[in-house]
Amino acid sequence: MAKRLKKSEKKIYHSTFTYFIPSPPLRKSGYREVEFDKIMSGLLSSGFELVSLQTVSSTNGIFMVAVLKTNEKKVFQMDLKQDIHEKFKLSHSHSSPDILLEEE
Repeated sequence: MAKRLKKSEKKIYHSTFTYFIPSPPLRKSGYREVEFDKIMSGLLSSGFELVSLQTVSSTNGIFMVAVLKTNEKKVFQMDLKQDIHEKFKLSHSHSSPDILLEEE
């Protein structure tokens, strides 16, 4: 039996966002992943709320898996497959000069 929503209740839409961060070279201190911060800030300012954030490491880097929610259908239908570099005005290179990308 389907549950009817009261007028005061809004439907909650869930989505996942996965991002891969390649392993940086060894260094003596940590660093801030500025590009990931910009992406998450963009998602949150678009109307998503962060439900959970999990990390899964591999030999080549780390996967960041975010579970997001919103009660706005328009936000939920936002195309997260579009080029995130363009959408969130990211650079196409890592913020650390110590990390060489394959395209360099």
